[in-house]
Amino acid sequence: MRVFIALELPQKVKDNLERSSRQFAEYADGGNFVPKENMHLTLHFLGNVDPNDLIYIQSAMDGVRNMPAPTLSVTQFAMQRANDIVWAKIRQSAELNGIHDALGEKLEANGFETEHRAYRPHVTLIRKKSFILPFSEVTKSVQVFNMPFTANKLTLFESVFAERGVTYRPLYTVELPAES
Repeated sequence: MRVFIALELPQKVKDNLERSSRQFAEYADGGNFVPKENMHLTLHFLGNVDPNDLIYIQSAMDGVRNMPAPTLSVTQFAMQRANDIVWAKIRQSAELNGIHDALGEKLEANGFETEHRAYRPHVTLIRKKSFILPFSEVTKSVQVFNMPFTANKLTLFESVFAERGVTYRPLYTVELPAES
């Protein structure tokens, strides 16, 4: 099974990102728009994993359950040219980086490989984008809803491939405490 660990986004944030996606769609002549229900903030992509090893991933997630939930915000929209992906950049925070790093260490201690490149938090909005105007012009017409939000659900997802597209099935969730 193909799995990843992500922070779930509050419904209001998904609604706002979907609103921004609709604004992008006005200038698109192609691309695959991520459905609102699939929007998330990936912490670690693990790829194909034996179902018998899920308990070790869950153990790593349990190891960070007492870390405070990060307060985040969308900073801007950007494009990764190499893959023609449009994403919403998420502001870096000490809490987010701490969860990412601690979870990565626990996953590696349990035998999983993690990426060691710089973590760039983002939410993918469009794959294989194609616009009728240059991206820099399109973004001038797309509103960034950047009110701070707390992401307190750390979830292990399975990517389920179907004829209609990919969906993400939650397998295990840890709720992080909100800072007081």
